Amino acid sequence: MNLIRKKIALGIVALMGVTSAFGAQARSYPDALAKAGKSKPVILFCYGANYDQVSQETYETFIHSKNKEIIRALGKESWVVVPVFQEPNEKEKKEYEKVMGNKHLPGEMWSLPCFLIMDGAGNFRGAVQSKEEMESPEAAATALTTLLKNFAVQQKLIEEAERSNGENKKKALQKALDIPRLSVPGHKSYDPVYSGLLDKVQTMSIPEATDTVRKELAGGPFTPLERQMILATLAGHVRHKGGSADLLRSLYTEIKEIDPTSAFGIYAEGAIKLWAGGGNGSAPTQQAQ
Repeated sequence: MNLIRKKIALGIVALMGVTSAFGAQARSYPDALAKAGKSKPVILFCYGANYDQVSQETYETFIHSKNKEIIRALGKESWVVVPVFQEPNEKEKKEYEKVMGNKHLPGEMWSLPCFLIMDGAGNFRGAVQSKEEMESPEAAATALTTLLKNFAVQQKLIEEAERSNGENKKKALQKALDIPRLSVPGHKSYDPVYSGLLDKVQTMSIPEATDTVRKELAGGPFTPLERQMILATLAGHVRHKGGSADLLRSLYTEIKEIDPTSAFGIYAEGAIKLWAGGGNGSAPTQQAQ
């Protein structure tokens, strides 16, 4: 009799282990936020529930069938399935409201199906949503695992910045902003056009513009893309003023090294060949003014 009881108990424990292995699925987004607290992520699996065949097939393959790769990637994090309806009827509206409450999906979601990474305060932090990433459970799980690991690193840096002041705060935030494909809550996007930097350097000599841009960069922190944009402002000015090929090559190389995969990084590689004597294109010969 005792042996039977032990087997039953072990069976219950094993069943609980299987259930908990499939992450900490919450009934609603507000519930998941409450459980996650400040430092943990919330994962939203969003799919087109009543109009998108690809989304429905992905839901079945990834979630409903409890794919082992997706299970492993979700780990023990709080996660929610969000059915997104097109022209929903009353029943679908209620289903969506039951999941989302009074919360809204972030504007950074641009494709379905997808995994969105939110923080405990409801801030968007990152997403797995490209066609290539979502085409298979293995690809999605790999991307999701990487984002969640990077989330943990970034969150520690953000909390370090919150405890710090002055230069230490700035350094921690810069490191947090350098984490690929993850946003830092509260960071205001910088654009050289809207900030006035582009207009400011147009009337300057190359040395003056260089000094102004370097001071702007030192005043960060900025995301890698923002640093590329600022440097591209200087590079464009140098080219317009007939600056040296060496200076252009240095600037475009710096832009490329920040992130060679971004639009600015790819452009910089071509610009080195075209404008800085790195290929068959002609480069300016005038020296910096």
